Amino acid sequence: MRAKKKFGQNFLVDRYFISKIIKEINPKEGNNILEIGPGKGAITEPVLKKINHISVVEIDPDMIKILKHKITPKKISILAEDVLGINDEFFKKFNKIIGNLPYYIATEIILKLTKIYSSPSELYFMVQKEVAERITAKPSNKSFGRLSVILQYYFDTELLFELPPVAFFPQPKITSAFIRLIRKKRISPKVIDKDSFEQIVKIAFSQKRKTIKNNFKNILLDKDFLNLEISPKIRSEALTIDQFIKLENYVTQNNINFDC
Repeated sequence: MRAKKKFGQNFLVDRYFISKIIKEINPKEGNNILEIGPGKGAITEPVLKKINHISVVEIDPDMIKILKHKITPKKISILAEDVLGINDEFFKKFNKIIGNLPYYIATEIILKLTKIYSSPSELYFMVQKEVAERITAKPSNKSFGRLSVILQYYFDTELLFELPPVAFFPQPKITSAFIRLIRKKRISPKVIDKDSFEQIVKIAFSQKRKTIKNNFKNILLDKDFLNLEISPKIRSEALTIDQFIKLENYVTQNNINFDC
């Protein structure tokens, strides 16, 4: 069965990396696991050697046929849907969500799951190395940006290991990486308004080469930066997650209009 470009399919075939992934996921009896984009079942089958049942979301009818042929129905529940269109409630029952995500929608999928705030799920995903670096980057790193701030507010993020193109068929033109996201039980500091937080982060990184004062022109004044104890001369990539939280709290509490 040939991979389909429209679904961004690159099938993992290297047994060494499959074994490493299973070790990191560490499936155990009692785990309720969802796999996104199982394809031919390279990860699905070894997971099922550790647990009795798995749920999967697969959009490709041909892959569904393969899964049904390989795996007995009592061991797998298959949802034939586009994962981005599934109601958020569906995901809340799983404590681990895994997958080799299509590169072209990986960020959208992760952000969708991020916004299911009451979900307890640990996330284990294969993504493009560049995306993994953005997700896990620390302040003052060139990869640190909007995605880093949003995801690191909600999760402890970790790039576990890289996978070369030869681990897949067909071989992608880029290196992949396997990441783990564990949702934080955040007590403090916390954002007041989640939507405002996202908008502020977006504004902050709207022009990465500019200073934070420039990006918040007509929104924050010199006195505001003084009150925030943040230098207006630094770039947004130098701010910590806690400083972004402080920024959102300040803007929200002072009813500062930033929708401009």
